[in-house]
Amino acid sequence: MNLFSKIVNEIKKNFKIFKDINSINKKKPKFIFYSEDKSYLKYGYLLIEYLSNKYPGEVYYISSDIDDGISNLNVKNIFIGKDFFLKYFFLNVRADNVFITLTDLNNSIIVRNKFVKNYIYYFHAAISTTKAHTATAFDNYDTILCNGDYQYIEIKKREKLENLKEKKLIKLGYCYFDYLNNKINKNNYGNEILVAPSWNKNKIKFINEDFEKIIENIIKAGFIVRFRPHPETIKRSNNLINFYKNKFKGENFIFDDKPDNFDAMQKAKCLITDNSGISIEYIMIFKKPVIYYNDFDKIHNDKFDQYKDLKTMDEIVKEKFGYSLEKNQINDIKKIINFAVNEFNNQEIDYFINNNFYNFKKTINYFKNNISKICI
Repeated sequence: MNLFSKIVNEIKKNFKIFKDINSINKKKPKFIFYSEDKSYLKYGYLLIEYLSNKYPGEVYYISSDIDDGISNLNVKNIFIGKDFFLKYFFLNVRADNVFITLTDLNNSIIVRNKFVKNYIYYFHAAISTTKAHTATAFDNYDTILCNGDYQYIEIKKREKLENLKEKKLIKLGYCYFDYLNNKINKNNYGNEILVAPSWNKNKIKFINEDFEKIIENIIKAGFIVRFRPHPETIKRSNNLINFYKNKFKGENFIFDDKPDNFDAMQKAKCLITDNSGISIEYIMIFKKPVIYYNDFDKIHNDKFDQYKDLKTMDEIVKEKFGYSLEKNQINDIKKIINFAVNEFNNQEIDYFINNNFYNFKKTINYFKNNISKICI
C-alpha cells in the first residue's frame, strides 16, 4: 500500500469514528460500557449480559481496542481509538449510565461531562482501594460497585478525610468471581506454574526484574512456566517483554498475553506473583496456592499513610493463605513450590469469601433486584 492509500484509509477510519460517536449522542443510550482494551471485557461481562437481555438495543460497548467487542449479545459495539478520539468521546458522550473500570475519572484524558447522568465504576481487581491506586482514583464517580466492606470503608474514609461529596456505594460484590466460578472445571488439575507479576510504576521497567531469574530457576527445576505479565507492563515495556520471549523460547516456557486469564489459572497448580490482584482471584476461586515474591512493595497512593489503620485486603489474603519467596531463596524455588502445593489448605476459603465479599455467586441477582438504586 502506497503512502497516498494509507492517508486515504486513515481519513476514512477517522471519519467513521466521528460518525459512530455522533450516532451514540443522537441515540443517548441508557447504558454505555467503556473498555480500554480487550483484557477488561471479562470484568463487566455479566453486567453487560444481564442488561443487554433486559434492555435490548440500549447497551453500547465502546472500546479503544479495535479487536475488542462482543458478538454473542444484543450489544452495539463501537471502536473509538485512543488519544484525541478518546478525549472527544468523553467530552461529548450523552447517556444515562456510563460504566467504567478505568480509574481516575476527571484526573486524566477521561473526563466527566454534563450530558452523562451517572458515572458508575466497577472493579477489575479484588484488592483494596488505598494502596495500589492513586489517591484520587475513585473520587469523581457517582456510583461505585463495591466488592466488600473493606472497599466501602476505605472509600468512606477517603470522602471524610478530603471532605468529598458522598458517592453512592453499592454493596454488589465482585462480578468477576462469579464469572470465573461459572466457568471453572473443578476436576481439571493443571500442571503449569503461572508467573504473573504486577506492574509497578516505581520500577524502571514497570516490573520487578528478578522475575527473569525466578523463571529461569523454575524451568531448571523441570516445571512448565506460563508467563503472564500485566497488560500495563506489556503496554509500557515492550522491549522487556520481547527479551523474555526470546530468552526462554522453547524451554518449557509459554508467553501468555491473552485477554482472558481463565485458562492460565485453570492450568496452573501454583501461582507466583509479587503484588498482583490475580492472587486473590486464584486463591478464592481456584483454591490453589500462591507464592508471593517479597522484594518491592507496590504503593501507588502517595497518601497511603493515612490508611495505616486499615489493613488492605491484599495483605489479609497474603498473610492468611500465601507463601513467601525471598530474594535469597530463588535458587531453592523448586523446594518452595513443592511445599506450597503439598501443604496448601483450602478448607477456610469458602468461609473467608462469604465473610469478606458481598453476594458471592449472587452478584447478578443483587444487581437485578437493586437496579433502580444503581442506575438512572
